[in-house]
Amino acid sequence: MIKIGPVGLGKQLPHNHTDWDENGHSEIVQIFVSHGDSNKINSIQFQYSEDGTLELSKRYGESSGHTFDVVRLDYPSEYLTWVSCRVVIGTFGAFGDGISSLTFGTNRTKRGPFGCPTEGDREFRIQLGPERQFGGFHGTTIDNRDRLGSIGVYLKPIKTLGKFQDKSASPSVFGAEGRV
Repeated sequence: MIKIGPVGLGKQLPHNHTDWDENGHSEIVQIFVSHGDSNKINSIQFQYSEDGTLELSKRYGESSGHTFDVVRLDYPSEYLTWVSCRVVIGTFGAFGDGISSLTFGTNRTKRGPFGCPTEGDREFRIQLGPERQFGGFHGTTIDNRDRLGSIGVYLKPIKTLGKFQDKSASPSVFGAEGRV
């Protein structure tokens, strides 16, 4: 697996934070997002299929907030292909108080945004491609601040060349002149 991110609150800031990791839990069925009107995602939780049964992850963050959204995928035919988040920018352009909104893209549609972004937030997008390459989520929560601090994903590299292999091409990965 390739670990991408997390994006959001940097560990260099003085907030206490807790790391969380859902590596390998790639068969997402539902995502639960709690948020309020104060530009923050309060919590995120996942339901996934594992060995034919439905499992529920821990909840990351607090379930406070006046809005609770359920992102239900048409599993197994619908799967994640990208994730986008907006990050609160604090004083002097540093990343501030975590994730203000989340949007999920699938092989069929876009879900979200969930949360209340503000105009000055910075957007990050993690594009996974059209194949089933999502490998799980990871991130941080900000302790004692009831919010999601950062989020990242795991990417499963392709295992075979399959349709990407062109049998008429030279076996070299370089062009005819030896350059990439």
